[in-house]
Amino acid sequence: MALEKLTIKAEKNNPGDFADKFKVLFNPNQVEIVKTGWSMGNYGPVASKELTQLSLDLFFDTTLMGFPPENVQNYTRKIFSLTQSRIGKNPKRPPRCQLIWGTISGKDSLLLPDGFLESVTKKLTHFLEDGTPVRATLNCKFKEWKEPKKKAKIANPIDDPVRIVKRGETLSSIATEEYGDPALWRVIAAENRLNNPRMLNPGTVLTIPPLRITSLTQRS
Repeated sequence: MALEKLTIKAEKNNPGDFADKFKVLFNPNQVEIVKTGWSMGNYGPVASKELTQLSLDLFFDTTLMGFPPENVQNYTRKIFSLTQSRIGKNPKRPPRCQLIWGTISGKDSLLLPDGFLESVTKKLTHFLEDGTPVRATLNCKFKEWKEPKKKAKIANPIDDPVRIVKRGETLSSIATEEYGDPALWRVIAAENRLNNPRMLNPGTVLTIPPLRITSLTQRS
């Protein structure tokens, strides 16, 4: 049985496309996930607003991949690129990421279902005689992603309840704009009793329901 490699999927060009996919060179020895569930308030425990954090070290060594060994930064730059602002219009933001390793009940095991690379520290630890780096360690810190518009919808259920469809829009694009997640198009379709969600005519008046916790289970 082949060794299962940790896979990173990231948005490539458009929000939610997760089309940029690559496997790490060597699996990490450990993964640290920190989630604060509760904090102490004036009247007892209150739900924490802290986002989940995931930390891991990734090892790269091109001396183990053939001769002559490549510059190891040909591989580390894939991770570094995840910090660059390239998604959206104005302002642009870094890509959202998913970290996948192994399976649970036959499905991909998502170590981090939706997050972004908050910081990365690169250590070059071995060099050829000409100075070419061939070994490196990346200390990566990912943080859970929460779409600002999605948080606003949860906090303010009556925000913009009506929307008129414009030419070229789809339920997925509207769900991305309203909720920050194209997979939540079914919430809008169900609220408006659309028999054929693919047939969305310009000028159609849609009710955009508030995003509640139960709605998140309708994601594809």
